Amino acid sequence: MKLDLKPTPEILKIKKEEMTPTDKEEGATSSSPTSQSPQSFENVFCAICGDKATGKHYGALSCDGCKGFFRRTIRKRHSYICRFGEKCQMDKAKRNSCRKCRFDVCLRKGMRRDAVQTERDRIRPLNAMLNGTSGDDPFLDTLIRAEQSTRGLRTTVITKTAEARKQATTVDVTDSMNQQLTLMVEWAKVLDGFQRVDSATQVALLRNFSAQHLVMCAAFRSIHLSDAVWLTNETCLHKDSPKIPDMNRVAARIIDQVTTPMRQLHINEIEYIALKAIAFFDPLAKGISSESYSDVEDMRQKVNMPLRFANLLLLLPPMLAISRDLVEDVQLAKLFGLASIDHLMLELMLPNEKNANDNNTTQSPLTCQK
Repeated sequence: MKLDLKPTPEILKIKKEEMTPTDKEEGATSSSPTSQSPQSFENVFCAICGDKATGKHYGALSCDGCKGFFRRTIRKRHSYICRFGEKCQMDKAKRNSCRKCRFDVCLRKGMRRDAVQTERDRIRPLNAMLNGTSGDDPFLDTLIRAEQSTRGLRTTVITKTAEARKQATTVDVTDSMNQQLTLMVEWAKVLDGFQRVDSATQVALLRNFSAQHLVMCAAFRSIHLSDAVWLTNETCLHKDSPKIPDMNRVAARIIDQVTTPMRQLHINEIEYIALKAIAFFDPLAKGISSESYSDVEDMRQKVNMPLRFANLLLLLPPMLAISRDLVEDVQLAKLFGLASIDHLMLELMLPNEKNANDNNTTQSPLTCQK
């Protein structure tokens, strides 16, 4: 039995002509799982000033500028004074205006004095970490490569300075959800652990994770926004916009219960990828075969992260609760004809309704074939 998870052209709504120049470059460099492109993950930022991070330096994800500033301050034993009550705003443009506040932010974000003094920190470039060249954790490297393999399909690249150019409509929301579900299927197909389980378990894992995937990706993509969820089609779903009341309720919960905690925890791309794997390989997912239960459980146990990862796991319960609300909203939208529900979305998020209405007139993207 072989599981055919390849999306049809109708389902895959991401077209080359709709991609930005940056996306086209990503697509070219991400075609190989072992690509060493420096643009693998553009939305990883310095915890101190928000500039593009180059690695984990002295205990915190930071740019080269803040790394050098912290090192010089410690080595030369500089002492600074703030003239504005130690309340200076810290960003890329203003980071040089107050050294006292910049140094304080470095310490608050996790930079350690002893790491500079003894040079005990092993500074690994972020690109090496993301491209799986460290060899420290083979399974995590596999997850990273799976993430990279779908980057070329994205229709937008979110940056810290991104502004909401268009408020999302119902069509924008469903279109973004369709794209994300397509990317989820492509991502899963790259995972070795996913390929080893039987077809029934593959479908069960995808269905169980689909709504959580939508919530998790939207939350992490919007980590630098405070009042909106950024969608894959360059539209923003504001939590107080009157256009889509039901979806705004979900957006508000994503922002308050997932995005904000992610920002407070300074979750980075590696931790986000690991968190996705934890949620995806759920041995309690409905429909998993008894033969594959132990394999799925083993995949989840292989995610090996530092102790602080326990704090990240606290994000899973609210994401699961929001996911259930999201499924209900999709169900209502379909019932009252408020939105066009894509076939893949119907298959993954509303399988019971799909099966009840299925007259075998169309082939499912999750159909088992010999």
